[in-house]
Amino acid sequence: MNVTLWTAIAAAMGSFVGAIASIATTWITQRTQAIRANSEWKVRECETLYKEFVTEGSRLAADAMTHSLERPDQLVALYGVLSRIRLVSGGDVLRHAEACCYRIIELYRRPNLTSNELHIAFEAHELDVLREFSMACRAELLASSLYKGR
Repeated sequence: MNVTLWTAIAAAMGSFVGAIASIATTWITQRTQAIRANSEWKVRECETLYKEFVTEGSRLAADAMTHSLERPDQLVALYGVLSRIRLVSGGDVLRHAEACCYRIIELYRRPNLTSNELHIAFEAHELDVLREFSMACRAELLASSLYKGR
């Protein structure tokens, strides 16, 4: 075979390998970016969901200290958020969220607290029904590699 033919084949093969490498690099980059964007979206969704649960749970816990449960439909929003937590969260977060709901219902069952009893219960950390839930959420979010940099 002639030298120019070998040169042409080598040039074509070099171009082919370069094109394949470029395509593979682009595909890997796009895939990595899509995975990262999806993970970031999931973390933001969990943050929003946990925030909703803490807000609603705090409101109900405060209400439960001074009122009885006259309308069970007051708990609907909290249980709605709990159901959404069941869809996306780990077992530890779910377990603590369910425990918060039970504690809130127990607070409604208790007699209403006077302002002095509220003060004593607050200092004894008896009213922080969302503490374990918050800690579990923090641990789950920190376990996410995307959340560590925040």
